[in-house]
Formats: sequence, C-alpha cells, structure tokens
Amino acid sequence: MTDHVQDAGRVRDLSAAMISGELTSEALVRRCLDRIAAVDGAVQAWVHVLADEALAAARALDAEPVRRGPLHGIPIAIKDVIDVRGLPTRANSLSRADALPATADATVVAHLRAAGAVVLGKVSTTEYAYFSPAPPTRNPWDLSRTPGGSSAGCGAAIASGTVPLAIGTQTAGSVNRPAAYTGTGAFKPSTLAIGGVGIVPLAPSFDTVGAFGASAQDAAYVAAGYAAAHLGLVDPKAPPPRIVALEDALIERLTHPSTAAPVAALAEAFRAAGLPVSRKASPVGFEAILLTHRRVLLAEAGRTHARLPKDLISPRLAADIAEGLAISDAEYHASLRELARFRHEFWAGFGPDDLLLLPAAPDVAPADGTTGDPSFVIPLTALGGPIATLRAGLAADTGMPVGSLLCAAPGADARLAAFLLSETGTRLDL
Repeated sequence: MTDHVQDAGRVRDLSAAMISGELTSEALVRRCLDRIAAVDGAVQAWVHVLADEALAAARALDAEPVRRGPLHGIPIAIKDVIDVRGLPTRANSLSRADALPATADATVVAHLRAAGAVVLGKVSTTEYAYFSPAPPTRNPWDLSRTPGGSSAGCGAAIASGTVPLAIGTQTAGSVNRPAAYTGTGAFKPSTLAIGGVGIVPLAPSFDTVGAFGASAQDAAYVAAGYAAAHLGLVDPKAPPPRIVALEDALIERLTHPSTAAPVAALAEAFRAAGLPVSRKASPVGFEAILLTHRRVLLAEAGRTHARLPKDLISPRLAADIAEGLAISDAEYHASLRELARFRHEFWAGFGPDDLLLLPAAPDVAPADGTTGDPSFVIPLTALGGPIATLRAGLAADTGMPVGSLLCAAPGADARLAAFLLSETGTRLDL
C-alpha cells in the first residue's frame, strides 16, 4: 500500500459518528477537501471540486433535526458523464469542451441529494465512457498502473481517501472493473433498472448507473439512495444465498494464478461462514455473449453518436461509431433477440437463491496506457443482473488489489443487497 491509499470511512461508521455527535458533515467534507489537496495532484481523479457548495450543504444538513437516512451528510463524487447543476458535463471529450453548465441535476443526483448525500464534485472518465482515451487518473495503489475505465475517477477517488462514495456508469465493465482494480467496492443494479435524464448515453440497452464505496456494502447503500423503491434496496430482506462459483472456458484460460487464489479464498470464507458453495459451468459461453454484446453496443453507439465531429473525438471512438453505423437494423435486431435468448438460457440454469461468484478481471490493474481487460464483467452486464464487486484480497506477487464479482439474476437486486448488508456480509466486511 502506498501513501496515496486511504479509507475515507464506511457508511455505517460515519453515520454512527454523526448520530453520536462525534462527527459533523461539515468536518467530514473538510477532511475530504484536505485529502484532495494532499494527494490528488498525483492521483488526478477530480475534474471539478465544489468546495464552497459542499460545505454549505453540509452545514445545512448538520442543522436538520432529523436524519434522512444512512447517506445523510456523507460526501459523494459524480462521474463526469452525469449532470450536476452548475457544472459542465464534458465526458473527457474535446467535442464537449464548450459545454455549458448543466441547469439541473441528473435524476440520480437529485435523488441522492434528497437522501442527504453531499455532492463534492465531479471525477474523471474515459471519453464518452468508452474505452479510450483514458483520463490522466492514476491507480492510488501504484501510480504507474491504471485505475480501470471508464469510471476511473470513481475508484481512484475512493481508494485515495478523498471521498467515501461515488457514482459512475456501466455499459460494459465500467463500474465493477475499476472497483476491482482500486480495491474498492461496487454495486451495479440490474441493467436498465435505473432510468432518468441527465446522463450522456453510450449504448442505451446497457447504460446503467452504478455505485462505488470503500466496500460493496457501502455501494449498496448508495444504490439504495437513487434506485426505485420496487428494487427493494432499502432495508432488503432475503434468506441466506447459495454461492455458485461460475466456471467458463474463457475464465479458465485468462485468469492469472495470483488472481485466482484470493477469489478461491473468498469462496472458502463464504463456506466457513456457513454458506453452501458449489461450482457450475456457465450455461452459455462467455465468448459468445461478448460478441453479441459488442454488436449491440456498436450499433447503439453508432446511432447515438453519429453526428459527433470526427476531428474532435478519439480515432477509436470515431472508427467504432462508423462500424456501428454499418450494422444494419436487421443485424442489430437479430443481436437483440440473440441476447434475450442468452439471458433466458443462462438464468434458467440457476435457482432463485443462487449468487454467482467469479474473478472481476483476469489479472490486477495493468500498466497505465490501457484500462484493462473487461472480458469477465461484460457478459454479466449483458446478462442483465445486479453485480457487486467484492474486495477479495491482494495478489501475492504484486500486492495489488484483486476483486471478485458476485451477481444475481435480473431483478434480484434486493437479494444481492440483502446479503451484502446482512450480519454475514458485515462480518466478512464485504
């Protein structure tokens, strides 16, 4: 661990300290601002810091006689593809360099403010939340390595201790993978479960707002702050799950031994906690799902961003927009049908109490210059269920964080959240 890694605090501890009077929201915001000043020159997670506005909001929340819930007074960072009133949404693109300040918060930001969260500012992203170019953000565990993409700033800001919570977006692997690379937790609700305005789109069939925290439990608290009530994330109830270690030829072929070992140890921790743990082969191959996801993503990104000026976006984004526009409507619709078939076949192979466990990525965060390999996250995003990133431990050879994915069937958000927030989840520090 380097001097750039620090824990800004867990929701349950920060809330308890505020209830007891040991901590105020204003003091917590000041602590975050001091940490930003100390480390973000090296980490470069933040693109806008709303110091005065956040302090004013914190003072107002401290003065309220009744707490709004677990997020009351806790600072949060927002990925710069999501509108925050008074700030431009630039999405790390020259094509949006002249973007005017947003006149209103994105729906998810408004809901988080209503829940008592303090918006501290905006953090970095890859261009249009796509693969490249990456922002200058560094991984706090090793400044020569990537924090992942596209929600680079979310993971890096939390891992460096500059904020306890953040929200990003996931179209491929952009929430769960950077959380794994930076040793933080994440919760991506069921694909398409989170709607609302004020978010720069990429591929609308997959675009979903996801949450980051120092733990997956904290991320579930954040998701509960902006998710619709029918997802059941507020005070969720569910029986103990069955853990299924998912096997697939792609996972077997790509997973590095130093990544596999902590994930296997996490499975054993579940078993020791009294949970049934089994293994099962994926009913649909990950490689087939990857191909279908890519066709749908390209078709939708092309149609969404067809009018972007080519000279003001990255060559990769321009080329992939052109490739997406070349996909006919018939091919696009066929891919959507194939994706629906994959979802049916895959989830038919599991029971309602099953939570699937697998590595979050083949290896730890690679050297800067790439955002890493999303091959394990993308199929789960395409399959549509909620996905949490758990901190599995550190790789023996590099000392870098290793993340694990834990996912449930589409619509089973409450089941996954209930486990994360359960006594077992708290004891295992998920």
